[in-house]
Amino acid sequence: MIQYPHGYELPEKMPIVYEASLDFPWNDTIELIYTSAPESPGFIWLFGQGVVGQIEHMFCLLGHRKTRMKDAKKSTIFNDYIAFLCHLSQELEFEDKLTIVNGEKIVNSVARYNPQYHQTINKPRYFLCFVTTIRNMAYLVDEWYEYHRRVGFDHLIIYDNNSTDGLGKLFVNRTDLEIIRWPWRRSQHQAYTHALLFTRDRCVWTLFSDLDVFIFPRSSNSVRSVIQNQATSDIAQISFKLLRMSHENLVECFNASITETYIHRKQLPDAWDKSPSAAVITSLAVPIHRIHTASLLKPYKSITLSSDIAYGIHYSDRCWKQYFLQKVVGRTGVKDWIVPRTVNILHPSENWQKLSKAAMIKDTEFRDFKRKIMRMPMPKPVLFR
Repeated sequence: MIQYPHGYELPEKMPIVYEASLDFPWNDTIELIYTSAPESPGFIWLFGQGVVGQIEHMFCLLGHRKTRMKDAKKSTIFNDYIAFLCHLSQELEFEDKLTIVNGEKIVNSVARYNPQYHQTINKPRYFLCFVTTIRNMAYLVDEWYEYHRRVGFDHLIIYDNNSTDGLGKLFVNRTDLEIIRWPWRRSQHQAYTHALLFTRDRCVWTLFSDLDVFIFPRSSNSVRSVIQNQATSDIAQISFKLLRMSHENLVECFNASITETYIHRKQLPDAWDKSPSAAVITSLAVPIHRIHTASLLKPYKSITLSSDIAYGIHYSDRCWKQYFLQKVVGRTGVKDWIVPRTVNILHPSENWQKLSKAAMIKDTEFRDFKRKIMRMPMPKPVLFR
């Protein structure tokens, strides 16, 4: 763990999502507003789920004041509204309820107003942050953290989607790793948008990606250097293509590094994922994240890096037992996911078996690079004032 000298000023920590600890009966289909984040002065975003309707029939209800809604955003995967932009009343008091009116119905809400979220932050920012959402993947956190801190990520932020594997207790003493409780299901859009809004004052660049993605800076030893070299004055988003590795047909899972275990892939271009992961200057992004990329304010632009410069290694297709617990058991509460009766932790699905078909190319370039990087000392974060 890095030791900082007395008086060394670090960026502001991410806010605690107090609503995440409330005992409220719900499932992933009911209408619910559950937390908020600040927008430009005078506005606030509310985050929720299950809201279906027409925006012209929706209103904001902050405390006792009902106002017309400024904007509302839909999920890019499901058909419900997930984010609502409201005028922020100066009359609000601490813990006033924040919700919306949909048609004639007041939507259930656990969201409460906290004026601390809307204060100006005059602290330094990290240059490069990494934000991810996970559930019951604590076994991967250490490898992910140790590697990315060494290749130039200054701060890492995990949105914990109701894990039961002790994640919050295992990594509590790392200054450059934060874990945000985020229990709501089908809420990756909301989590990433929440992070996008709050990292504006904490990070210059923020990468949004999965925990099983490792960014590989081929042109240097540092992702930070790659971004600094590629980002011109009008570039506010840099995308990394993702190379998917095979699960090696492993049903059992070994207590070993994933970068050492999974070293085969399909031929190019078949090994590339359809969607990249992107780092964005969050202060120049439209405040609704699309999971893989963000929309930018005009006139800023996005670029996708050549694989000669950098790309991500994606270890999504891992051994069957991990895959089963993450992709099948972890989604049984989601109404759009149907688990075949023939599939269980001992019997892989046909779809999982097909994932490794034609994955015959041995590719150890990233494994060897990571071995070299892990011999290097952990750098202090780069701060911007």
